[in-house]
Amino acid sequence: MSRTRTILVNLQKLQADRDNASIVIRLMMACNDIAVANRCLKKFKEEQSTIRKHVQRGALMYFVRLQCGHINEGLKIIQEIKNNKKLSESIEHCSQDAKDSFKRLANCLKGGTENRKFEKYVGMIRHKTIFHYDKKLVERALSDRASRKEAKQSKITLGDDISLFRFELSDDIFDSIVCRYICNIPRNADIRKEIDEIMVWASDIGKSLLDFGGEFIYKYIQESAAI
Repeated sequence: MSRTRTILVNLQKLQADRDNASIVIRLMMACNDIAVANRCLKKFKEEQSTIRKHVQRGALMYFVRLQCGHINEGLKIIQEIKNNKKLSESIEHCSQDAKDSFKRLANCLKGGTENRKFEKYVGMIRHKTIFHYDKKLVERALSDRASRKEAKQSKITLGDDISLFRFELSDDIFDSIVCRYICNIPRNADIRKEIDEIMVWASDIGKSLLDFGGEFIYKYIQESAAI
């Protein structure tokens, strides 16, 4: 059975340590957003009713993209923690699992062994498909699909409830942008297998952020501002 633990927080104590508190609060924000995106992703992986089936594919892609966006922002906060003497030293008091998660995250930062892969996939998905809609990539994907016999048709769906609206055409365009132009999956490859492997890797980075963030934040609040 799932359990929760709640502690009360003294904001005046946080204010007294505001430079460090600001970093930790922003890490909280990233963790909250990644967790919600992950829960929604799992929800849309479940069987959908027939009337909502046309929404499922696009929703799955959206929450993957959204998760990548929040992971990208979360990594910036990991960099701040790494650069902060007090906060980085406090990592030594965390469990080995939390330390391992932080190490995995640090490997995605500039100079790390996974930085290039992180920037290529997670960073570009964030920059080009979630918080911005890249004009040139949309035009490129449209031109490519319109030129291919098997891909030159799409559809849009309206309904008497806004939750039933789905412009599947935009999902097709996003699919091309992410798979072909960001992840560079060749046409002769198994596109779903290739993209699933990349997204599982990105999701693991998000899990590391949640695993580290959960313990690190709890310890910081306990030591600095718990009532």
